[in-house]
Amino acid sequence: MTYRFAFILDQQVGLRTQALNFERVAGEDPSIDAAWVPVRYERDGGLLSRLPGVPSGIKGTLRGVREIRDGWRQAGCPDAALWATWAAKSVPDLVAAAPAFLAMDMTPTQMEAMGALYGYSRARARLGGGWKRRATERLYRRAAHLFPWNDWVAASLRDDYGVPPEKITPVFPGVDLALFRPDPTVRPDDGVVRLLFVGGDFHRKGGDLLLRWARETRVGTPWELHLVTRDPVPETPRVVVHRNVANNSPELARLYQQADLFALPTRADCFSLVAMEAMACGLPVVISRLGGIPELVRDGETGFLLEPDDYDGLAQRLDRLVADAALRRRLGAGALAEAQARFDCRANLARILSAMKEAVERNCGVCPRR
Repeated sequence: MTYRFAFILDQQVGLRTQALNFERVAGEDPSIDAAWVPVRYERDGGLLSRLPGVPSGIKGTLRGVREIRDGWRQAGCPDAALWATWAAKSVPDLVAAAPAFLAMDMTPTQMEAMGALYGYSRARARLGGGWKRRATERLYRRAAHLFPWNDWVAASLRDDYGVPPEKITPVFPGVDLALFRPDPTVRPDDGVVRLLFVGGDFHRKGGDLLLRWARETRVGTPWELHLVTRDPVPETPRVVVHRNVANNSPELARLYQQADLFALPTRADCFSLVAMEAMACGLPVVISRLGGIPELVRDGETGFLLEPDDYDGLAQRLDRLVADAALRRRLGAGALAEAQARFDCRANLARILSAMKEAVERNCGVCPRR
């Protein structure tokens, strides 16, 4: 029995990791014939997208819609579709063409609440707010089921959009535990404590706070700060910057495996795939208390949670972790156990694929291919 599934997936930053994990998990299932529709918001969106004065957000949506429509034509007639793209609300005819399942890291209401740091202004939200609200509500009504990344998003679906609880199943996107795992053989045995930060948007992710710590700390233990980012970073002693490190790459996994702790003092985030990757490699995590992040990190058990922009709290915890190897080991062991129990993308994404299969089998008008 073969199921023809379409996967319409955003490809920006962390969502690229989700897309790669879906490709891996679906590719390992011989019963799934997958059609992949990557949404990069790069293709020409038509005349309107080229006119001066059109807001960049609208231009981006038009580019995404063009990519989706072109990809859908190539996908043929899928038995069901998994939508993990912000542009889904702009193609209601395609969403209605096959049983639609939605995976999401946040709702538009949540995005607007922290939008300034994402380059998303309230003025832009007001510009198309009425249409966007109606389109989003229509999308959620038409969906066969919604898979928010966590309980924080699930609460917004219920409270802000009135989605019935029976249509909502929170599922962590997870990480590839075969790739992200401890490997003591690659960690240098030189007595240097290595701190790791992974964040493309350096300021929003709080990278500047880590640079301040690197300049001001007086901790006596030798340390290095390793930064994985696409943004420019001023030269700072004992700070190493890594460029062009791809999502889900062996190079990225090796950086986690060589590190002793992970820090992400982010100012705006809905969740954190990189925190899950770090925990899967046995690292204690120091991270901001935002969005669904408290569902990942248990304060004092697998790492430390901070309020955004709490530099003093960040510095205190980093100094403590750098100086205390026993604390790093205890929190790291807790993080690894948590990751192995809850963050396996194969187990988590298989739940979504199983729901899609069950919907196809219940659908009188669509039968699985044999």
